[in-house]
Amino acid sequence: MNRHIALAVLLALVLVSSAQATGGRKLSVMLDWTPNPDHVGLYYARDTGLFTKAGLDVSIHAPSDATTPLKLVGVGRSDLAVSYEQELFFAATKKLPVVAVAAVVPRPLNSLIAIEPTIHSVRDLKGATIGITGVPSDYATLDTMLDSVGLTRKDVKVITVGYNLLPALLAHRVDAVLGVYGNVEGIQVQLRGLRPTIIPVDRAGVPSYDELVLVANRDRLRSDATYRDDVRKFVTAFLAGTSAARSHPAQALSIMAKVTASPSKFLSRALPATLELLSSPHGVGCLSTESWQHFGDWMGARGLLKAAVPATSVVNPAFLPARCR
Repeated sequence: MNRHIALAVLLALVLVSSAQATGGRKLSVMLDWTPNPDHVGLYYARDTGLFTKAGLDVSIHAPSDATTPLKLVGVGRSDLAVSYEQELFFAATKKLPVVAVAAVVPRPLNSLIAIEPTIHSVRDLKGATIGITGVPSDYATLDTMLDSVGLTRKDVKVITVGYNLLPALLAHRVDAVLGVYGNVEGIQVQLRGLRPTIIPVDRAGVPSYDELVLVANRDRLRSDATYRDDVRKFVTAFLAGTSAARSHPAQALSIMAKVTASPSKFLSRALPATLELLSSPHGVGCLSTESWQHFGDWMGARGLLKAAVPATSVVNPAFLPARCR
């Protein structure tokens, strides 16, 4: 019996040693798109060993199709993903078991950008041509922004340009575009020597929301204690990585330069601009169920949701620190 106990102890030690050597329990994360400054907290936590110290061996992947990250988490083929608040509400209507567990970018990035010298506000859009991608949320967002200053879609000309928003703007095919980010396209425009007007959508009537969030599988959180513990450790390390990146921007820039294909001139401007956006009044990572409900109600009122979605079904703040509550 003693021999069997000794062998069991030895095997346990070998397994622990092996886990430590590989960085711990394996956890996969699917990004919303290719690596960019929005993901700095993830890469900072990975490259400075914060995930490893938490007992996790984290692999970060870019999707081949931007529509797949939530689906992969929903069916258990990816442990976590980065996605958008709007997409969580859409996923709920499709009965996909996914839930936000932390904010990655805790504010809207979606903006209207104009380079015409006569456009300085939403009110100045009267008579202007506006380029959009054509997805349903574009129309809901634009209508809300126009409503905020007493205009309607009849007061502007809307052109669908797909995802060629910036080329259409720079070629003067349109006077303004909706669906671009101030910390990305806004900087790209500035690097061309232009002085754009940038209006984030939440400054023009659209309720504030979390542009990017960390998503987990809701069913696995309920049924799998190991997964639940891994998510808790991941969130803690990710938040620490985001905070550290904000405190050490030079190191954050060095880390992101290794994982993105962005030109250094762009990255040196975009990363600091992004770091400023990664904290809410309560700190990094926080989620507000009340704020999510307000945004979900707006989506419903604008016809984006066929049925009401309770925010509690798509948000789980239990893995966040007490300061978030």
